[in-house]
Amino acid sequence: MTKITYTNPRAARPDVGSLGPSTAERVEDSRKIRLAATIPLIISLGAQWVFFIHYWIPETSAFPANELWLTQLAPLASPALTSEGQPQVQAQNGQWGLPALVLLVCAFALFWLSRTRHWLGRTAMLAPAALGLVAALASVIALAVRGEVRSTLVGVALLITWVWSAGYAALHGFLDNLAPLPPKTWHSGLPVLAVYAIIGPAPTAVGRCLFAPELRDAALALQNNTEALRLAALWTGSTVLLYLCGLLIGIAVWVAYQAWPPRRDAAFIGRCLIVIGILIVTGAIGWPATTLADKRVDQLTYDSPAEEINFTCGSWILDQPTSANPQREPVKTLVISGFTCQTVTAYSGYQQLSTHTLPVSLSPVIAYTPEGAKISGRIVAAQYGEVIVVGGTDRFDTRSNELLGIGVTDSAELWRYQCAKGTVGVRFASVPGGDNPAQGHITAGEVSPDVVASCEGQIVRINPMTGPPR
Repeated sequence: MTKITYTNPRAARPDVGSLGPSTAERVEDSRKIRLAATIPLIISLGAQWVFFIHYWIPETSAFPANELWLTQLAPLASPALTSEGQPQVQAQNGQWGLPALVLLVCAFALFWLSRTRHWLGRTAMLAPAALGLVAALASVIALAVRGEVRSTLVGVALLITWVWSAGYAALHGFLDNLAPLPPKTWHSGLPVLAVYAIIGPAPTAVGRCLFAPELRDAALALQNNTEALRLAALWTGSTVLLYLCGLLIGIAVWVAYQAWPPRRDAAFIGRCLIVIGILIVTGAIGWPATTLADKRVDQLTYDSPAEEINFTCGSWILDQPTSANPQREPVKTLVISGFTCQTVTAYSGYQQLSTHTLPVSLSPVIAYTPEGAKISGRIVAAQYGEVIVVGGTDRFDTRSNELLGIGVTDSAELWRYQCAKGTVGVRFASVPGGDNPAQGHITAGEVSPDVVASCEGQIVRINPMTGPPR
């Protein structure tokens, strides 16, 4: 009789096991499926965030190649969701962004369904994957019809990645049994919250959207400023409060994610109470943030920026027109800047209207009246309606040897009077704002606006609107 013996008598007795994958393999496969289901959410949500930040923080428009990157990502962003229906690049003109919105909803559905182990939830993953495929195809076809595929290649590549990842997650989630999710800990989702907090424009954009939309409009109006104040709507005390409001909203979302899915235990109830408390604190901070933002908007729209512009040679606040029914108008200011004080910039409120570089320096200028009285101040000027007459110099001793007429609205040189071999004495007669002898605003019998200039002993009368006689 045949006898079977073990080579190692102490070896363990063989046991019958399952033919399927091991627990470790199932956990690894489930991790890959859930990672694949997360990629569409990262793509859709990331693109929407880029456009959301760009719209609510117009100051980011100076980012290098900003227009290029927005155009590339345009197929993945919905103007209705990110920018109140307003297109931000040419590729979004006439587009409501329905395919991008559908992709975002499908991405959230995939992410949620991939976290359930129930067979019905795993089967349902096929629906958002299929709907996302249809939306992606519709978007690519629309780009092809408009001839914009080449200018949006990055967006098309991300659409392909979206569809591939969603298809992989849905198919394998349908065929395989998903292993249980790892238990949530206090740091689950914390890296995403940290990135959100570090990228300051993100919470600031949320704060502006919720509590200070008018500040966004004021910031947009300043983006054409080339000389200064482009960031004036951002460098304000309300921005700190708006950032805190946006950050608190992010923390509330993180706590809500910690509490999901709903369950009947003390931890869930506690997290719900925390979310409610955070929202109450957010509203409490949002109220003063709105008040400060409104004051800043009023300041940016109507006040003179002369005190906020650094490294200037001087400024001149222009007289405002009056009427029988006065209405508040933005203060107009001429600011002199540049290393040689030859750049003149006109502002309406904080918004730059124009800028020009003149052939002579406008500050500091030493000037005297034709009668020999010294004119005080670093700037020698007088405003006559839409023209401001200023003294200029190209001399080493900064004595005035030229007079220039400058347009109030466009800061352009309208006329020039030059004393070739000497200095110019000047007296501003019949200035609409009234006489001011210290500034050379002196009327001596003149009945109409006149600039009285002297050069080498000769007196010349200059019409401030048309310039010196030909």
